Amino acid sequence: MQLILCVSDYWRKRDYYQLNPEDSNNNKLSYGINVITKNVIRENTANASGQRQCRTLRRTLICIDGIAFYYLLKELLNFKEYRQILCTHPALKDTQLLWLQIIPPAKDIIDYRWNRMLARKLWEKIETDYLMSWLSTLGGGYSALGEQFSECAQVAGKISRKQLLIGIQLGDPFLQSRCLLYYSISLIQTGRLRTAKYIIRSQYAFARANEETDSRLVKMCKGIWLRLQYEYSLRLQKRGKAVP
Repeated sequence: MQLILCVSDYWRKRDYYQLNPEDSNNNKLSYGINVITKNVIRENTANASGQRQCRTLRRTLICIDGIAFYYLLKELLNFKEYRQILCTHPALKDTQLLWLQIIPPAKDIIDYRWNRMLARKLWEKIETDYLMSWLSTLGGGYSALGEQFSECAQVAGKISRKQLLIGIQLGDPFLQSRCLLYYSISLIQTGRLRTAKYIIRSQYAFARANEETDSRLVKMCKGIWLRLQYEYSLRLQKRGKAVP
């Protein structure tokens, strides 16, 4: 049996690798290390007649920190000679399973590159939230004026569409849903009740499906729907008065 490498992380999750000192297939995708499962180990312990044998593999336990394991795995992947040295090392004589238990390093290292990437993403999120708060305040003001002036309602709709584009770029479906509801208010104020009705219905279905995540969407949909019903009632009253 070839040397099997078992890697156990902090949470005792185990991954098994089979080392191939001689890469006879010249397969660049395998790199001389094949990922296997525990069932493969059991199959390899079967005897010549095909019957499985329940026997314990001889293993050697080595504690290694995560940083050292990273460089060890990199050497095993890239160099066949390093795999040969590991498989034929005198200290691992008669060892069938090399158990590597990953432990926390004595001194952590700082990944400055990842830190810069994370800081940029965090700063973008802060600036986006700041921009969204300003747009929400501005859109709310125009929406309030839209009760009397249709031009202000149209501006509020444009602001809601800008917020929707930001929500699409962020990939936040709940933010997109709120922006669509804001846009439906401007549609109601400008008299486009049918389009607003379809938007509210679709967002209400989304809100009901995700009520545990964000319960505010359901209340927003119900409130805007009441406003839509009121506008429909006013339209029916006007039509009734217009009929002689």
